[in-house]
Amino acid sequence: MKPNPGISALIIDDDQLSREWLKDLLNKHFSDVVVTALCKNGAEGIKAINRCQPDLIFLDIEMPGMNGFEMLKKLPSLQNEVIFITAHNQYAINAIRFSALDYLLKPVRPAMLVEAVTRAITKIREKKFPAQYRYLLNHLDNPKEDQLHNLAIPIIDGLLFVKLAHVIRCEAENKYTKIFMLGKKMILASRTLAEFEDLLQTSGFIRIHKAHLINTRHLEKYIRGEGGQVVMSDGTYLIVSRRKKDELLQIVAQFR
Repeated sequence: MKPNPGISALIIDDDQLSREWLKDLLNKHFSDVVVTALCKNGAEGIKAINRCQPDLIFLDIEMPGMNGFEMLKKLPSLQNEVIFITAHNQYAINAIRFSALDYLLKPVRPAMLVEAVTRAITKIREKKFPAQYRYLLNHLDNPKEDQLHNLAIPIIDGLLFVKLAHVIRCEAENKYTKIFMLGKKMILASRTLAEFEDLLQTSGFIRIHKAHLINTRHLEKYIRGEGGQVVMSDGTYLIVSRRKKDELLQIVAQFR
């Protein structure tokens, strides 16, 4: 399905082949997305953004002189959709994902590009300008204090920003996830449980069952059994699948 007319895009990448490859992919898959400029560094990118006011920016993170994040800091009132491009910078990827932003790994795969651009176009059409760039930069500026302690949760009408310590557990709800918080608050996130599992697996969370992902810091009791059960800080009893029992006990020892 083709997007409505009028999406302007800007590509900022220090590698010429990468710029051209990305432009060709966009031309092939999104005929109504018009690339207005190709920029080889952050300084050129800032000028082009101010001049062209693009709807969508493809921003390489690893660039000499001024990387993508440093460029964003010079644009405090950015009102554009950004898709980051990176070559396996895990630290940057984690920060981007915790901020509920999109990224593409080099070399860019067409299928991943189509998914990311389709999501971006939806946000642009609905004029949901992202508020999480400041959130992302705060993560990066305060790695010890803030990095990976806060999470941007995509919901149907926008984003919620929460502290990971306040998340008790997550429960699968088809293509959505119910997130149970302190204070008996529940958030319906527009992201699958598998995505949260992948995102939070190094932050003290474990999937104990096909339907349940728990924050081990809110685990109050383990009850022995074939797989067993856990009791969470909100009083919820959850079944542990037999194949997850040993992993749960190991992670509990590591994070508690």
